[in-house]
Amino acid sequence: MSEITRNPKQGGNVKIQWEPSVYVGNAPVRCAICGDRAHPIRLRGSHYLLAVVYNAQGQVCGEVCRPCIAMGVPGIQERLQERINHLQTQIQELQALAAEPMEVPSLEEEFNSYSTGAL
Repeated sequence: MSEITRNPKQGGNVKIQWEPSVYVGNAPVRCAICGDRAHPIRLRGSHYLLAVVYNAQGQVCGEVCRPCIAMGVPGIQERLQERINHLQTQIQELQALAAEPMEVPSLEEEFNSYSTGAL
């Protein structure tokens, strides 16, 4: 079992632990830390394991890929901050896009594009 420990004054421990996959087969899921694919590990037969991350309140926050686990606590914390920065930039870009006036093609314009061979 891997574990990420936070300062107890900040509300407890964040934990990562290996658990049987609740998904069918070895389908990949998104890593809650880096956003890349997290592939389950074959245990035996059709049984697979995934690393699951729980917040300090014991709620599941998602799965974690093996490369993130291998980085250890400092690497995971750094990776989380990188992802936070990236997502904040995306949020700002989306907010700017949402603030602009928007025009979308009508259904008729779409059909005309097909008939003229533009698509």
